[in-house]
Amino acid sequence: MSGRRSDDTEGTVNIQPPVHIEVFPTHQMAMWKADSLARFLAALDDLDSVAPTAPIIVDDTATAGRERHRVTDIEPGETVRYLRVEPDTSWTLSWERRTWPVVSVSGTPSPALCRRLHTRTTDCDRWPEEAFDTLVCALDRSDDG
Repeated sequence: MSGRRSDDTEGTVNIQPPVHIEVFPTHQMAMWKADSLARFLAALDDLDSVAPTAPIIVDDTATAGRERHRVTDIEPGETVRYLRVEPDTSWTLSWERRTWPVVSVSGTPSPALCRRLHTRTTDCDRWPEEAFDTLVCALDRSDDG
């Protein structure tokens, strides 16, 4: 059993790059192809809900195993493979180097947060209203700003 709801609530928001949504009984996840780690870190700086002292789990090939750091300690580099930001919110935010970088937001993020992170971590500068409506429906929440 996959842990997903029985009504198979997965979806894709038709935007470039596409946002893939998975809804589980306890949380939701939105993920998309992203740009560089430097751009991800710049997006973090723009989020008031992420304090500079928020803990980050980092997997860096230059060190053994995952380590805990603070947002202000992270430097973009080719050796960082994964990092997860754990702010004092109902969601976490991750960046992972795969075939291409991927950003994911997990927990109960608002649609507005997902859209904002998507535009700040990709070359997409705006969302058509239909795409945002699809995201709202896929997350099964109303937008609270």
